[in-house]
Order: sequence, then C-alpha cells, then structure tokens
Amino acid sequence: MINFVYHFLSPLKIIVLLTLLSGLLFLDKKRQIHRHLLAILWVCFLTEVINSILIVNKKSIVLCVSISIIIHHGLWLWMLAKNAAKKNAAFLLLGCFLLFGLINLGFLDGTKKFNYYTFVVGAFLYIIIFIYESFCRLRQENFDFFLSNTFILLTAPVLFFFGLSFMFGFNSKNVTSYLLFGQLKLYTFISYFVNIIYYSLINLYIYREKKLRHVE
Repeated sequence: MINFVYHFLSPLKIIVLLTLLSGLLFLDKKRQIHRHLLAILWVCFLTEVINSILIVNKKSIVLCVSISIIIHHGLWLWMLAKNAAKKNAAFLLLGCFLLFGLINLGFLDGTKKFNYYTFVVGAFLYIIIFIYESFCRLRQENFDFFLSNTFILLTAPVLFFFGLSFMFGFNSKNVTSYLLFGQLKLYTFISYFVNIIYYSLINLYIYREKKLRHVE
C-alpha cells in the first residue's frame, strides 16, 4: 500500500486526480457534454490507478494502456463528432478508428506490445477533424464558436495528441529515451509539457462552466 501511494504521488497523477475532483464538484451531470467529459476524466484517472498497481506488483502495463488509448481517443472523437458540422462523416471516422484499434490490439501490435499506431491514428483523426471544423466555422463567419467554452474544451487534447504522436510515431525507444540534459528524457519533457496544457485547458473549461452556472 505504501509503495502504491508513493508511486501515485507524482505531479501528473495528482493533476489527473484534482481535475477529476474539480469536474465532479462543478460540472452539471444533467448535461451530456459534462457527463462525457467526466467519462474521459474517469478513464484517465482509472488508467493511472491501474498502472500504479501493476507497476508496484511488477506487472506489464502495456495492455491497460493500449485499451485505455482506444477508449480515451474514442470518447474525444465522439465529443468532437457531436459538435461537428458534418456529423455523419465524423462518426464514420470514429467507427473506423475503433475498428482499427480493436484490429491492432487483437492481430497487429497485439496485447504484449504498446499500440503506438492506435494512438497516432486516433490523434491525427482528431486533429484533422478539428482543423476541418475550424475552417468550416471560419467560412461561415461563426466567430462566436471560437470564443465559446466548447471551443476551449475541444482544443484541450490537440497539443496532447500532437506532442505524443510526434514521440510515438517514430516507434523507437532511442527517440523517446533521448536525454535532453542530465537525466531528463525527451519523452518525459514532452509528456509533462503536453499533459500540463491538456489538463489546464480542461480545468479552464470547468472553471468557466462554473461561472456560467452562477450567472444563470
């Protein structure tokens, strides 16, 4: 138990926990988008908890992380599709991603190897749909969308997806283990940077939703 607590008390894991608690306290469970965000935060938190338990018990976290990627990316793609101008096309791409993720987990990378390409494919699908939707809103001169709280939420995972895809796209430990200075690895630096941005934007969204509820 002590080893688990010690392992879980890392800055990123604490940020994940605090963001989940913030969401549980301030988001309106009656709103679908809020329930959806809470589902994403639960996936992130439970993944960290399960990973910590596995590491403490000297077990592989590969399968847990690979399954988590499919669920996490799928939930973000679903949220983006719900807010897309061309919902049918966005949901079709979501279905393609889920199918690819399951095939990759079952037959390609498998359950004993980290599913790099599932992460990268899901991430770039999200980024491509997000950019396309942004251009659509610009053509429609719908500038209110870019000032909305929903836009902040949909922007939250973009840098996270892009930064980690840059790492995983090489599918090489030599790249992820590259030392920037001292004992700081390139992967560690990028992981902390993109996660801090990711959870900061989610917390900004939660804070603004809380203020809007008080105004109403």
